[in-house]
Amino acid sequence: MSGPPDIGIAEARVKLARARLFGTLGEVQTRLKPSNLAQDAVESAAQGVASVARKGAEAVRSRPFAVAAITGAIGLVMARGWIGDIVGGRKRKHETPANPKGLKQEHRPAKTAKGQSK
Repeated sequence: MSGPPDIGIAEARVKLARARLFGTLGEVQTRLKPSNLAQDAVESAAQGVASVARKGAEAVRSRPFAVAAITGAIGLVMARGWIGDIVGGRKRKHETPANPKGLKQEHRPAKTAKGQSK
């Protein structure tokens, strides 16, 4: 049979286990605070962006002519309207055409709500 020394040992083990449990709970609460979660998310995103930027820079360093050609092609596609205007000498689409009658507008009688002239 167990005597009083075994009870003391068991109580010491319980106190130690309780202290470890409360320590773990405190750590979990600290990690789950919204400010800490937000900070972790920002740091993770920053590391991801840095990784992508590093890989992109390495790709540019390894193939500079290919990157220049692709960039130039994209620029030409985006500026094709302007280039066509310059080369073809066309009138730009956004220019207002001249009014052949001048500034005078035709006078039309105002219509009532039912569509009849006054």
